[in-house]
Amino acid sequence: MPADSSHPFRFDLTVLDQLACPACLGGLRLEEDRLVCAGCGRGYPIVNGIPVLIAEPAERAPKPNTSQE
Repeated sequence: MPADSSHPFRFDLTVLDQLACPACLGGLRLEEDRLVCAGCGRGYPIVNGIPVLIAEPAERAPKPNTSQE
């Protein structure tokens, strides 16, 4: 059965506390259309209501510039 575009799939927030980052096992938080790890900062997309929790293609958070000039 094809997906009905008038009723897109949505991520179920009730399962968020049961998920963890596959890279560092940190807690995840919802930011717009992805889950972001509180530990390492990786961002995992949510596709059709399903979080894609695969560490290899995850976006790494930019490292802050710590150089003292």
